[in-house]
Amino acid sequence: MATLVIDRVTLPVELSSLFASPRIVVQQRQDFGEAVFSPVIDPNDFDNDTDYLNAIPGMAEKIIEGNKIPSSECVSVEDFWADV
Repeated sequence: MATLVIDRVTLPVELSSLFASPRIVVQQRQDFGEAVFSPVIDPNDFDNDTDYLNAIPGMAEKIIEGNKIPSSECVSVEDFWADV
């Protein structure tokens, strides 16, 4: 698979507006099939945690939905990771 990392600002606005991260990874299969565009998410690229979390596709929505779940339905971390 061929991989290319480009700066978001070099993309057309129609495409760059889909990503909040400053860099995008473009991957294409060797047989020149469809290309996959993915954000490069590096916490060091962001001034604060909010901007970093908003750059991760779908993360803000998952956090908001998670806050709506009653505590009684939540499972402790220890149930998943015994070594914690």
